[in-house]
Amino acid sequence: MFKEKIQNIQNVYSILNRKLRLVRVQRNILVFLIFLLIAIAFWFMQAMQETTTTQLTYTLNITNVPKEIIFTSEVPKTVNISVSGRGWNILQYWTKKDSRELNVEFSDIEKNNSKLILDGNLWKRLTQKDFGNGIRYVSSLPSTVEVYYSNGLAKRVPVVFNGVLTPHPQYLICGIDVKPDSVDVVAPIYLLDSITSISTVQQEYLNLEDTLSANIALQTSAGIKVLPDSVHLKVCVDLFTDKTIEVPIYCENIPANKVLRTFPSKAQVSFHVSSSMINKISSRDFVVVVDYNDLNSEQKKCSLQLRSQPEYVSHVRVSPEQIEYVIEQVLE
Repeated sequence: MFKEKIQNIQNVYSILNRKLRLVRVQRNILVFLIFLLIAIAFWFMQAMQETTTTQLTYTLNITNVPKEIIFTSEVPKTVNISVSGRGWNILQYWTKKDSRELNVEFSDIEKNNSKLILDGNLWKRLTQKDFGNGIRYVSSLPSTVEVYYSNGLAKRVPVVFNGVLTPHPQYLICGIDVKPDSVDVVAPIYLLDSITSISTVQQEYLNLEDTLSANIALQTSAGIKVLPDSVHLKVCVDLFTDKTIEVPIYCENIPANKVLRTFPSKAQVSFHVSSSMINKISSRDFVVVVDYNDLNSEQKKCSLQLRSQPEYVSHVRVSPEQIEYVIEQVLE
């Protein structure tokens, strides 16, 4: 019984001793944190007294733009201004993010050849009046901005697909559709006069086996704005079939007093055509001729020329390539 009491007393003592040591540790930590905060406060006050350089972001607004003016290049939404001054003076600008704006009148901006020139002198003039004596303008990013504009001048030009379309060896491209097929171009007059068409960005579509449908951006350059700025490309692809038809041979440039007879009078025209178009092709879709001006009296044969063919056929071959002929004189 006595031993149990002694043991209990020892356990209580052990527990109290651990708690007292924990309190001492916590007290030491608290003292350390207090001195750390005091040191930080002194460092902060010292830093605020020193001259420093920092960057402030301003929202750019071009105001009172005439109604007929259209910007044809991107106007930067923000400008980063580097400033120098005492920490206390700069700190107040960090707390006023919503009020940091650069409002510049359109008429006050330097202009050159349908371009607005926004440079460091403008940024300095707009900001320095708000800084007072405590903050000094250092630099800006971007340092100079050139914004192209047009006085509402525009014209409509065709769209040209700029790329490579290659069907699978067993397939044939049977149709290319670009929508819209023309777009409006807005630009300064000296650029607008030289624009006759707008190309898509270069694209490659290889081994096509099925209908292609894609949106493609249009190529532009500085000072040119295109509306819309992209087009929809549709390329129809189909299995091809080889077909051969007989086509009459026509003679051209024959004098009125002569007759040219060919042997044979018809040629075989072979070609590739899509399966969906094979029944729509006839001999009337091709024109095979002999040109009288190309005949050589010393030769008994002449060459056949293909003058016309449908757009949706390919790999056209004319057989035979040369034929015999006879020129007869017409009796008056």
